[in-house]
Amino acid sequence: MDYREGIQVLRESRVHAPALVQFNGAYHVFSRTRLVSSGRSIVEALDAGGFLPRPERRMAVFVADGLVVVYKGVPVATAQSKNMAVRIANALNEYAAGDRAK
Repeated sequence: MDYREGIQVLRESRVHAPALVQFNGAYHVFSRTRLVSSGRSIVEALDAGGFLPRPERRMAVFVADGLVVVYKGVPVATAQSKNMAVRIANALNEYAAGDRAK
């Protein structure tokens, strides 16, 4: 497993601000600035953090319909361009709440 795939696993696992860092011969998984897990390889670090096996892919909750961003059939935002509506929907689907709200 390479770095890009490892980060994708963390995003699919809804890790807030994920980072995968190689330091002192090991890989470390971070959520924001908090160390989550470590291992000798990316796979070992992800496994130690409980991120493997990969979570099942979620269906997109927010979608772009022209200039409108829709959530479960209800319009929630209007963008100035179709491209911006798609970008907003993608960002909202990828968003993972941090632990500051707790």
